[in-house]
Amino acid sequence: MISRFRFAQVIVVYAFLLFASTPTTAREYLESNEVVALLSSSIGLSLLGDHFLDTGVKHGPRWTEPNSLDRWVARNLAPPPSHQQRNFMQSAKAAIVNVAGGGLFVAATDAARFDNAWGRDVAQDQLLYWTGLASLSGVQSIVKGVVARQRPLARLAPDTAARRAHVGRGHDQRSFWSGHTSSAFYSSTFLNLRLRDLMRHKLTAEQWDSWSWVSPTVLFGWAGWIGYSRIHAYEHWFTDVAVGAVAGWAFAELFASFDDRSKIDTASGGAKAVPLFSVSFQF
Repeated sequence: MISRFRFAQVIVVYAFLLFASTPTTAREYLESNEVVALLSSSIGLSLLGDHFLDTGVKHGPRWTEPNSLDRWVARNLAPPPSHQQRNFMQSAKAAIVNVAGGGLFVAATDAARFDNAWGRDVAQDQLLYWTGLASLSGVQSIVKGVVARQRPLARLAPDTAARRAHVGRGHDQRSFWSGHTSSAFYSSTFLNLRLRDLMRHKLTAEQWDSWSWVSPTVLFGWAGWIGYSRIHAYEHWFTDVAVGAVAGWAFAELFASFDDRSKIDTASGGAKAVPLFSVSFQF
């Protein structure tokens, strides 16, 4: 993401969390030290990522030769190289729209899941969503600055790449991993987890069996299309997209697990939905 948006996101969400109305029902919420840990780690990773990204452009790309799989995918699953914009996702604004939309849908899903006194529930999940996204972006920037991989267009068609309009200093050596893909899989995974919580709460067992496939199919289909769009535009190699997808999924699973409110699966006999990761903070 764009660094100036990172701080605005966490500050707005933190204020929302502090001033949201106190719920009338007893549920578990993050302690103040946990909130501080989330904010500190996300801001720290963002600043560290900016540093590595800035220093990384002072030298040439370190990783230039694609492996055979990356080269085959670029040659066979993408059209001929072009210096023009290929699709909507070939811009930073498109990535921001995607993750902002995911955050809004997460808030709406939480509001629908918790019928009463939902203000703090929404606020806490927004804190988790945006601090997780900022942390993911920070780690991604660190890796991009350290690895300094050359993008497909610059490696396979340097003359075409030179004809593009200005794309920013160091753009062509920030291929690994794909930030658009990782943020898409992050928002899709986080939203899918919350939607499935909502469906477990609202649907009968029969309805759950009939409709449980819809959320992951639609959301991960969308995220997968975004990943392909980066290959289609010669912005990323296949391995950039694959690693970005795994990173986005893992960060979403991790930060969603910090919400330790009990979510009971009423559609399947009261079984509790267990997250893949479970981490607590202790000072």
